[in-house]
Amino acid sequence: MRLRKGMHVRELSKRVGQPPRTGRVLEVHGRTVSVRWDDGHHSSISGGYLIPLRDDR
Repeated sequence: MRLRKGMHVRELSKRVGQPPRTGRVLEVHGRTVSVRWDDGHHSSISGGYLIPLRDDR
């Protein structure tokens, strides 16, 4: 599934035991995805590390 602006995503954990971060996609530029995390931080990362989540609104 291709990532799109507004999608809810989860980042795969980088360390064993570390909880995954979740957030919303702000922008997509090729393989670079800008994400606003639920904790308020912002990152630009490769889309290969993100998993789209189903929204239960």
